[in-house]
Amino acid sequence: MELKEYIQIITKNIKIFLTVAAIVILAVFGYFFFRPASYSTSFILNITRAGTQNTDNFKYDNFYRLQADEKFAETVVQWIKSPRVEENILKDAGIDTSNFSLKTLGKSIQAEKMSSQVVQISFLAPDLKTSRNIAQSVSRVVSENTQNLNKDQKDNAWFEVIPEDPITRIDKIGVLEIFVIFFSAIFLAFWVALAKHYFK
Repeated sequence: MELKEYIQIITKNIKIFLTVAAIVILAVFGYFFFRPASYSTSFILNITRAGTQNTDNFKYDNFYRLQADEKFAETVVQWIKSPRVEENILKDAGIDTSNFSLKTLGKSIQAEKMSSQVVQISFLAPDLKTSRNIAQSVSRVVSENTQNLNKDQKDNAWFEVIPEDPITRIDKIGVLEIFVIFFSAIFLAFWVALAKHYFK
């Protein structure tokens, strides 16, 4: 079929086309409007050392130290992705996790290594107080795990995790989401109109 034939079909079934598109758009916007408010929080964890290690060897501009920092940053990311560690974080923040599945626990808090010494943490929370508690718990639990790794070695140059202040914003529908909603509504309405024409 040519484009003008599709246009003719839509024109003949314009009422069903507009009705379906309006229903989809109103339903989606209604969901975003009436859903409980949520807050997006993001902050970074800086991977550093508690001290320096004395050595007579050439340091290559601290190349090996940066490599070690990068590997430890990857370790921190895997900690956050672990259901066990994530449950510890949420419990420390005063959140009941008894109804959480393992998949939920593994995805509630996102961690991403941004560079060799920077790990970005992000998550959603229902209110500002909970958001603040989770951010503090992430820093506390990660620091405790870091210290536990060094409990036996007691290395003065062991890793240290320093969090920066979190930034929190209310989670709103964005321009991209609005575009996707309108495109999806038109796409669905188009196929409904074609289906009506076909069966007619």
